[in-house]
Amino acid sequence: MNDLFHAPLYIQIENLLEKKILSKEFLPGSKIPSERDLAIQYGVNRMTVKKAIDALREKGLLYRKQGSGTYVTSSNVDKENVYFNLSFTDKNSNSGISELLTKNGIHFSNEVIGKEIISNNAFLNDKLEQTNNDQVFALHRIRQIEDNPFAIEYNYLPAALFPGALEVDFKNVSLYDYMDSKKHRPVHISQFIQVVPALKKEARLLKTDEGSLLYYIVYLGYDEQNNAVEYTESYLVSDELHLQFTLGGILGDKETY
Repeated sequence: MNDLFHAPLYIQIENLLEKKILSKEFLPGSKIPSERDLAIQYGVNRMTVKKAIDALREKGLLYRKQGSGTYVTSSNVDKENVYFNLSFTDKNSNSGISELLTKNGIHFSNEVIGKEIISNNAFLNDKLEQTNNDQVFALHRIRQIEDNPFAIEYNYLPAALFPGALEVDFKNVSLYDYMDSKKHRPVHISQFIQVVPALKKEARLLKTDEGSLLYYIVYLGYDEQNNAVEYTESYLVSDELHLQFTLGGILGDKETY
């Protein structure tokens, strides 16, 4: 018999919860069920569940929010400067905003300003290589560092590949972690960037002056099966960020600017 069944009950619960966290059944940033609900689910008392959760907190896998509940720990930590490495030569570069921030150890937060299912949008369906009868899941967010907005991100995904996306708490859950849990994480990403003046809407949301310069970045992502799974448009405040470009020459040489 597996040694797990000889362990104290709280260790068995700890192991079960840890497996769900590591397998991303409980996504980073998401709220886990309450101690009461977990006790009912596993047929144990709340003290047993509390000991299991406390052990996972000591491991750094969970944390509590006063008056809110217990959440899965994200991998973000604080860092002063923001550096984006945008590779235009590597078709396999996975360089979405969240991915870049996380890789660089930057603490950030999200404000969800809209999410919905869109029907009959020819432009988005064309970008996602769908028919006009297919639906698109839209997610619009403001990205913030220390409560200062630095980017607006408009994400569009094929709704058929991501059922239940409307119910996900994208204020706390990484979009790419969610896509990964559905086995459709982008692994091939093409990118386009230009500098544009801030229009009235973007200036208001980013708390900057109308006409100030923004980085406008478009991402088109494909999963391992080469399905188009992401079309994203981002506007980034140029004076808050350092962008590092890697450009390929005719002979394949690379220079960084």
